[in-house]
Amino acid sequence: MSMKPQATGKAAVPVIRSAPSSAHGSGSLMRVLPAWIVSAVVHIVIILLFMLVTLTPGNAGATVEVAPSEAAQIEDGRQDLDLTVNEVGNDPEVPTTNYNVDRLADVSVPGMALPSEPIGIPGAPEGPAQTVPPPPGIGRGTGAGVAGDFSGKALTTDGLAGGFGGAFNPGGFGGRSAATREKMVEEGGGSKLSEATVGSGLLWLALHQGSDGRFSLDRFHQSARDKPGLGGKTFTCNCTGQGMNNDIAGTAFGLLPFLAAGITPTNNSKMAVDYTKTVDAAIKFLVSRQNKDGDFGGGMYAHGIATIAVCEAYGLTSDPKLRTPAQRAINFIVGAQDAAVGGWRYTPRSGGDTSVVGWQVMALKSGQMAGLQVPTPALKGADKWLDSCQTPDGGGYGYTGPGETPTMSAVGLLCRQYLGWSPRNPGLLAGVKRLRGTPPGALNSVYYNYYATQVMHHMGGDSWEFWNAKMRDLLIAAADKGGDGRRAHHKGSWSAAGDAHGAQGGRVMQTSLSLLTLEVYYRHLPLYRRDLATGKEMKQ
Repeated sequence: MSMKPQATGKAAVPVIRSAPSSAHGSGSLMRVLPAWIVSAVVHIVIILLFMLVTLTPGNAGATVEVAPSEAAQIEDGRQDLDLTVNEVGNDPEVPTTNYNVDRLADVSVPGMALPSEPIGIPGAPEGPAQTVPPPPGIGRGTGAGVAGDFSGKALTTDGLAGGFGGAFNPGGFGGRSAATREKMVEEGGGSKLSEATVGSGLLWLALHQGSDGRFSLDRFHQSARDKPGLGGKTFTCNCTGQGMNNDIAGTAFGLLPFLAAGITPTNNSKMAVDYTKTVDAAIKFLVSRQNKDGDFGGGMYAHGIATIAVCEAYGLTSDPKLRTPAQRAINFIVGAQDAAVGGWRYTPRSGGDTSVVGWQVMALKSGQMAGLQVPTPALKGADKWLDSCQTPDGGGYGYTGPGETPTMSAVGLLCRQYLGWSPRNPGLLAGVKRLRGTPPGALNSVYYNYYATQVMHHMGGDSWEFWNAKMRDLLIAAADKGGDGRRAHHKGSWSAAGDAHGAQGGRVMQTSLSLLTLEVYYRHLPLYRRDLATGKEMKQ
């Protein structure tokens, strides 16, 4: 570089000149060539964009129209989404607007909806329904919620605490709406035939409901009717398979498969037959039999099953008339726990057995899913009981103490899953291996099928692939197809003959648990997505 003063009458101003480079200025050319290339590319891109985009003349509110592209195809042959149209869903095959939500409606709101929840904002002024944008929210993306230590109070029943895309409520009821149910059957390994079998079973139950709403384990044949609903003509049918005398247990067993399908007193969940009155009458019967202390009567078995039913009914409907009965039922279970061993048995505070414990744990968890108060010490007490009767590796469970039977192992493992064991827990892995050693059909026990299927469904992966088709097809084949004469009225039910617990539960319990097993795809959401949703470590 050189500095040289200019010849002017003013003070000399230093001028910086670059020394001439050699090779005819090639060094300077090489320095500016990249900038020229970048500039040329940018200008070409701008020109192409102006060729594709047309500005609509007008004021400052001018809109932009994007020319359609005939090449906008994806590998499966569907057209790419036109993002300039804000009233098509984010999946063109989902008949909803704006959001890929599991609900069929002309307008949409963010997130999954409760099956019975009306479209719109409660208490809002009358007016036409309209699409609602997602709230700003907090956490993981738009509107996401945060998980709390008390899942029953921090999370909603559909797992969307805090708004759109909120925290996932493990095991919740959000899979039961009509559109979601259809999707989860397909994704979980169900079939049209399995759902048709469920439909036949629900019809059989509805045709054997008492005039006051009860389902009877031992006298269901005396409550037969010519059509579902309490308006049907009643008669005594020739159905066999009477069980013990316990109308609380019978009504709960009769009610649960309808709730599992998302049917409530106000929502028939797209079923071909209207079961809303069937469900309403059964719920009212149970509530009418509840004592002031919260006990439904019939022993702890019956109370636990009835509590599950009433908690699910409240969780699906948010009916304020059901909140108090559901909470009182939970409170009774908590008070009936034996403080010394942490378990439950036939009567309050009388020790424990794994079979009764299983129903109480599921009742407490159903209460949490419905947003009710469930004290943590009660759940820790259940863990204490399970610790006392498990095998050394944690994979097997006995009835009243250390030991191992396939059915009690299935009950214990499902309790462990709901009480927080992760899918990586060595005890759970050992238990799943045991269940695979007793596959569907190895035992004539609907009780075992019911619990073991839920364990495998929550485990997912290879375990569910191994289990599902065998169990599904076994139950479809075992369902009564009816026929001529005496067998005609059996159609849709399952016989209890030869079952390990058939004498106690009879045809009603056999049908109920078989239906619930076929409804496993959507009855409860998978447990183990909660690792991703809450960011909390699960028990190892």
